[in-house]
Amino acid sequence: MEVKRKEKTLAGLFLKYVAFFCVSTILLAAVVLLLMICLSAAGLLLPANYAEVKLSENMVQIRGAGDSLEEWIPQGCTYSVYNADGAWLRGNFPAQEQKSAWEHYEKNTMYAEYKGYYRFIPMDDGNVCIVKYYLIMRFSNEKLNELLPAPELLMPILDIILFILNAVLLSRRFAGKVKAQLRELSVITEKISQNDLEFETKISDLKEINEIMASLGRMKDTLKNSLTAQWDMEKQKQEQLSALAHDIKTPLTIIRGNTELLKEREQAEEESECVEYILENVDEIEKYLENMRQVIYGDRQKTDKVVLHCESLKETFRETAKQLSAAEKIPVSFGVRPIDGRICCKEEEILRAWSNIVSNAVEYTNRQRGIMISIRTEYKESRLYFVAAVRDWGAGFSARDLQYADKEFYSGDASRHDRRHSGLGLAIAKRFAEDQGGFLEYKNCSDGTGAVVELWLKAENLQ
Repeated sequence: MEVKRKEKTLAGLFLKYVAFFCVSTILLAAVVLLLMICLSAAGLLLPANYAEVKLSENMVQIRGAGDSLEEWIPQGCTYSVYNADGAWLRGNFPAQEQKSAWEHYEKNTMYAEYKGYYRFIPMDDGNVCIVKYYLIMRFSNEKLNELLPAPELLMPILDIILFILNAVLLSRRFAGKVKAQLRELSVITEKISQNDLEFETKISDLKEINEIMASLGRMKDTLKNSLTAQWDMEKQKQEQLSALAHDIKTPLTIIRGNTELLKEREQAEEESECVEYILENVDEIEKYLENMRQVIYGDRQKTDKVVLHCESLKETFRETAKQLSAAEKIPVSFGVRPIDGRICCKEEEILRAWSNIVSNAVEYTNRQRGIMISIRTEYKESRLYFVAAVRDWGAGFSARDLQYADKEFYSGDASRHDRRHSGLGLAIAKRFAEDQGGFLEYKNCSDGTGAVVELWLKAENLQ
């Protein structure tokens, strides 16, 4: 029997760490205070009134000390000896304090600067000893007094340091706890983004994380069902198109065979024209079937990529455009300039894509004005591209064309009366361009006449 884990909330987890932080802070402050008490009990720390008590104990010795006065002055005190007229005789007061200390004696004022105190002690030889002391804790070791702040300052400093350290460590622990819970969410979202849907969601200690896990699990199942349905639909579509192409191929072969038999016989001129017309249309249907095959199977022929110089490819593109325009007896103009660089691509696919683009332009342009070819290299997003553009002077793209022109079987003619178009030219060109690391762009001309289609292919500079 599976034991159900008790869920926690983020608010509860946060309050738990806040409570732990408060308790640990108080305990750390108590530890610092206890440490000070232990050091004082061990004699390593001197109490704040140590100098005052010691002066009272050594009063008799100080009065009659004479030249051995300094050994009776308590640790941490400074002193000076004055004659009856106030002249400084000896001691370790700083020069700027020697006169000030005597003035305090004359005024019988015991409060010194910087929260210090004076003790005035008449000596047996008629002189006056003035001792300055402070009511603060000190280390019994003078070296420690020189290296460290006074214990009364050291204690709050330690408290602050421990407070900050405690806050940092607990915040990192809290963040690590939450991060460990979120890491699994990151893994799941990454798998979903890669369409890797064969996984099981895990159970977390946090209620909020479990809710997100459950939501992602539902998203995974919905996406999986959607993709499965889409894959099934695409497979069914592919099978239907494949069957259709096969079914068309059989009667088409019969038509071609019988027509060629008729062509071999002697016929009237009108009958001969009909036979030629039939054979031409058979050729068109076979081209249509070939295009269908490319869409269905992706035309995955085992062709290797080759490295082409951009200048060489430019000349090949020019020659192709000349031949296609000459076949339709329309003019073609070129706006090209010397270019540099190279392209690694499948030459046959690129030439087929270019032929499709030029053929479309030849078909739609004004036959008197023809088409214009421009070839250049251009940087886009810090990457070098070989750009071949075709401009025509036809009717241009409609709003619907701009949205669907590169989709399979879109012919730009909703009634489908135009039988010359299979709707695959730009779709195939786009796919070939993307396979070579490029893309296809098409738009209407800014002057309102005709359209431009640009083939962008990833290139690199010559080293």
